[in-house]
Amino acid sequence: MVKNKQKLITQCIQWFRAAFERIRASVYTLSYISGRFIDYINRGHAFAFNLMLKLVHDYFDNMRFKALFVLIFLFALKFADAQNDLRPQAKFSFNNKTDYDEVSKRKPKLIGVNYVEDRFGNANHAVFIYGNADSYINLGNYPALKPVEGSISLWVRIEKETWAGNGYKANPILLTKGRKGDDFYEAYGIYYDLEGRRLDASCARDSLRQIAVRGSQKVTRFKWHHLVLTYDFQYFTFYIDGVLQRKAIKNFETEFLQSDSVLLGISANKKNNRYMEGAVDDIEFYDRVLTDQEIQALYQSPNPNRFISLLQRLGIVLLFLAGVFVLYLLIRFQLNRKMKREKERLEINNKLLETELRVNRALMNPHFIFNSLNTLHNFILTNNVDKASNYLLKFSKLIRKILDSNMSDTISLEMELELIERYLEIEGLRFKEHIKHAVAIDPSIVPSKINIPIMMIQPFIENSVWHGLRDKKGEKIISISFLLLGNEYIQCIIEDNGTGRRKKGQNMLEKKSLATGFVEQRLALLNKIHNIECKLIIEDKPEHQGTIVTLILPILKN
Repeated sequence: MVKNKQKLITQCIQWFRAAFERIRASVYTLSYISGRFIDYINRGHAFAFNLMLKLVHDYFDNMRFKALFVLIFLFALKFADAQNDLRPQAKFSFNNKTDYDEVSKRKPKLIGVNYVEDRFGNANHAVFIYGNADSYINLGNYPALKPVEGSISLWVRIEKETWAGNGYKANPILLTKGRKGDDFYEAYGIYYDLEGRRLDASCARDSLRQIAVRGSQKVTRFKWHHLVLTYDFQYFTFYIDGVLQRKAIKNFETEFLQSDSVLLGISANKKNNRYMEGAVDDIEFYDRVLTDQEIQALYQSPNPNRFISLLQRLGIVLLFLAGVFVLYLLIRFQLNRKMKREKERLEINNKLLETELRVNRALMNPHFIFNSLNTLHNFILTNNVDKASNYLLKFSKLIRKILDSNMSDTISLEMELELIERYLEIEGLRFKEHIKHAVAIDPSIVPSKINIPIMMIQPFIENSVWHGLRDKKGEKIISISFLLLGNEYIQCIIEDNGTGRRKKGQNMLEKKSLATGFVEQRLALLNKIHNIECKLIIEDKPEHQGTIVTLILPILKN
């Protein structure tokens, strides 16, 4: 019973907490809604007002997610409004020869001027004033240009110091009058001081109330500068290129001469009659004092044609890439033609080399057969019928194997080893002492799966037998080893303990050089055909204790 009461009390406390949080959230939300309601009613946003009503309905309809979405939308709308707060009352951008106020659509008078490039290099996006009485701009005379409290932003590029005229030594950039007369008449004005070579801004009410702010640094001619002056009852402020020059105390209300217009490039004053030669661009008037951040935003304003410029650059890049691609296709076409001709030439050369290789290989068979028949002939002459018969039987089997292998340019290592075994059996019949031979194969080698050029090893075994072991007294040993070199080559080492390579008469040397010459020619041809590096190295052991032959052969496809 006690536990149930405690559980009930806990649930009640949780319910009251949830209700309190809901009421507090509702109060905050209603406060926000009411604030936005008043704001949008003042701004005349009927669409936002309808959204506000929908928000109230959705909020109290079980707090659905739709209300949250509308809240997010209103925050975004508020952010957009904050961004759009930097909206001028009058704007003259002159982009693409635009000759009117982009806010009110009123047309200024452009007298004796010309359109030129702006600070971004866009053609016909700025206006050039030529520094004489017949070249100036009259923006007009209407309230947007003459706010009691406001800010004026413009870009200017001084081209030449204009000394023509009379009165104060300054070239007028922007000027409008606050009273009649020839002195202390500027409601606001911006000048280029000829003697100090600085930019000045001024305003006046009478001879006792005049404010002048001078730029801190000399002006660089032929360079665009951003100028902003702001004013209200208390202060008169001047900025150059986003940097505050001075914030002067004013303490008087700005007044305007109702009959006077806002002029650029001319003073229109008999006593102080001066002109300005240079370019102006992006003249904007605001009905409030801009903040430092807003002035920086104006100074950092992007190229109005940034997307067009980007597209132009992209077009140039694409055109360049297209040209490179066409050039690539032409070069590739020429290379393909050249490669095709070279390939045809190489194919013809390869066919010639392969034919030469076959001829060379065919020459080796008669050489081997001739030596074998000489042995058989010796047995017959000595009336050794049994040996001759045995020799002839083994020789016929060997010839059969050789003829079978001649059907291909390659031979498996397994078949090559069998031919070597049969050959050594035949040659062993010719000697009184038995020829001992040993064959060592790398464990990673599978003889049946490796193909090498045919008739490359046997000639050197024959040389070892005929020129090394035949005249040797005592034990006759020949060893043959195979080692795998990567996936492309196999190394064969033939080593004997014979008499070595020594002079035994011209006939012996001719026979020996003939077999070796055949192999060297075949290796050279294989290197050309397959673009490989086969090698043949013959070394003599010290004191004529035998010969070592090292063959590096390619592993060929069957």
